[in-house]
Amino acid sequence: MLPALSIVLLVLALGLGTYWTLGSEPDATVTRGAQIAGVASVVDGDTIDIHGERIRLSGFDAPERGRRCGTVNVYQKASNYLYGYIQRQTVTCDVTGKNGDRLVATCYVGGTDLGNIMVGSGWARDWPRYSRRAYADEEANARRSKAGIWGLSCPDDLWGNRNYN
Repeated sequence: MLPALSIVLLVLALGLGTYWTLGSEPDATVTRGAQIAGVASVVDGDTIDIHGERIRLSGFDAPERGRRCGTVNVYQKASNYLYGYIQRQTVTCDVTGKNGDRLVATCYVGGTDLGNIMVGSGWARDWPRYSRRAYADEEANARRSKAGIWGLSCPDDLWGNRNYN
């Protein structure tokens, strides 16, 4: 009886568009190791919301609000690229920590890491301090092929004073 009830509850949770791993709840008590899934809203090129929970995508960095390369609003381009990839698909996130009021997580659509997508498209860059160079090959390929920001005339301060070494 208990396994059947668990399956029914999981199906109901998925039907509502989100689920949380056993032992965690969708509030400030969500901790490292929790898993969240649902239809996501894109906040920007490295941040999403799933049912009101703000999630910073881990290991890469996309341009911040107001950033431009010439006439191209690269903040908007990165955000739109992420939105175009996710659309209305289920996003599954493995929580790795918190950053202020946001969760930090590695997130996937259909098993594909969104970091690979964003960095590989050239609309974000690897942040080795947090990724342990997980997206270094994608960034190198994007730079070589001049994808996304790497094909534009960007100012030296596009990334502000962040250190990506």
